[in-house]
Amino acid sequence: MQQAQQEFLAEVLTRHGVVPADKIEPLIATAVEKGQPITELVVATELAPEATIAQAIAAEWGLGFMKEIDVDAVPLSCAEKIPITYAKQHKLLVLSEDEARVYCAVADPLDVEAIDDVRTVFGKPVELAVTTNKTIMDAINRVWERKEHGGTTLESDAEHEADELIDILDADDDAPIIAWVNSLFSQAVRERASDIHIEPEERDVVVRFRIDGELYIARRAPKQHMSAVVARVKIMSQLNIAEKRLPQDGRITLKIAGKSVDIRVSTIPTSRGLERIVMRILQKTSVLLGLDELGFAAREYGIMDGLIKRPDGIILVTGPTGSGKTTTLYACLNRINEPTRNILTAEDPVEYELGGIHQVHVNAGIGLTFASALRAFLRQDPDVIMVGEIRDRETAEIAIQASLTGHLVLSTIHTNDSAGAVTRLVDMGVEPFLVRSSIIGILAQRLVRMLCPDCKEPYEATDYELQQLGLDERTMAWKHNRKISQRYQPHGVPYSPPGSDLKLPPIFYRPKGCEACSNKGFVGRRGIYELLVIDDEVGNLILQNADAQAIKRAAQNAGLDTLRDDGARKVIAGLTTVEEVMKAKQEDILEDI
Repeated sequence: MQQAQQEFLAEVLTRHGVVPADKIEPLIATAVEKGQPITELVVATELAPEATIAQAIAAEWGLGFMKEIDVDAVPLSCAEKIPITYAKQHKLLVLSEDEARVYCAVADPLDVEAIDDVRTVFGKPVELAVTTNKTIMDAINRVWERKEHGGTTLESDAEHEADELIDILDADDDAPIIAWVNSLFSQAVRERASDIHIEPEERDVVVRFRIDGELYIARRAPKQHMSAVVARVKIMSQLNIAEKRLPQDGRITLKIAGKSVDIRVSTIPTSRGLERIVMRILQKTSVLLGLDELGFAAREYGIMDGLIKRPDGIILVTGPTGSGKTTTLYACLNRINEPTRNILTAEDPVEYELGGIHQVHVNAGIGLTFASALRAFLRQDPDVIMVGEIRDRETAEIAIQASLTGHLVLSTIHTNDSAGAVTRLVDMGVEPFLVRSSIIGILAQRLVRMLCPDCKEPYEATDYELQQLGLDERTMAWKHNRKISQRYQPHGVPYSPPGSDLKLPPIFYRPKGCEACSNKGFVGRRGIYELLVIDDEVGNLILQNADAQAIKRAAQNAGLDTLRDDGARKVIAGLTTVEEVMKAKQEDILEDI
């Protein structure tokens, strides 16, 4: 984009009150230097949302603004006349045509060359409507996904780099099975599925997606196609298509709707004579979050941020499978990832490669266990070590040795709550004094579904719901007035106990369902957390070999917020529901005293 266009767009944004003149002036030179549209810089610097910019541009040229595009109303016969690669490059979508003109949605009405091309292809004047980059790209992908059910193809090579992969929606082969598998992947990514289950039933094949922790039936297919579908997935994941008696594991790397996606594949034989496939979808956008994006309360964020910047000690993250432990560990590593630190990880498997961090995929079959990897790490001059899981005494003792010799160690362990991690280590055979001297913090976590902000419904909370969350008048007053120890109250981080400013009965929210959330009522998941810091009182209890209940009560007296407390805070904020919190909370988690 030329400098004259950049300056003109800047003038438009200023004239329409989108961005103050003193804020946008410094961006013009940057936009010209980088060749990046100034509108993108405005969004990136959070000076204005993309929709507001698009509305201003539409108003300047007297064009309509489209908040959403009904892709089901777009005739494929119109859209297909402009190749998808061209449509994506110029961010335009032909919506319809009549005898007089063709109607087109664009993100950039100044792209005169592209608009002229559309006019040439259709032989008619073009009537434009402006929308956002995100809306137009999503609409293009969804329109071509409709076509894909009838024949788009993909040839994937797991060895290719992301920028060398063919986008699944850009391919043009018409093989039915290939197209069916491709459409399955693109549908799963669009609907934010974490897993795809392809299951042979008695009469047909059932495909289920796991979305925000719940399984939903996504589609069905004739049973006679199951063998061909399995063969296609095996070819893509470089598995042995002739071997149908044994389980196999593989991996696929794809590019779907412009996003690089890794897919872990697992096949097993079933009693029906056909294989069952489960595929885990790994997207960097869902795993690689910042520490401030995980959903910590301000106080817990301050504590956790301080712990991971310590030079030594062990930080444990605990919770069941699928509770987001890997995401939390990656967020911690990214937070402290600097050229001045040597960070090594041992993982099973390595889910994503992190720049500046040296990762090892453990393989017990060749003797490369967590324990042996840890031993090798100690000879690699590490500053920070991440171990995927502490499963046995040997791994635990090497991790403790590493922490006591000046290294920060991050790992996970399977227990129900934070205090249970202490007793679990002792049960493994680790001496209590070693636990006391090495562990600096334990984070228990669960994932709860977040309510859709577009359709959630308010209602008056019941007494039973308040009781479930520990938010009756007595406990609210106790939480509000209890003494918070300095250990749990870092300087500069205000403390707001759940319910401290709550008036009974409060307003909670429940799911309804709308188009934005695919009528599920929920969009995405975030964590609820319980962060135990090993202070003197808790440390003395560990030395006395106290049980988990005694340790947790002492921590609560010092200001620990339990999983239920953090869940209550998110319910009060209208982020989730009582049912989600109670479903995530294990029965043996102590109630507030």
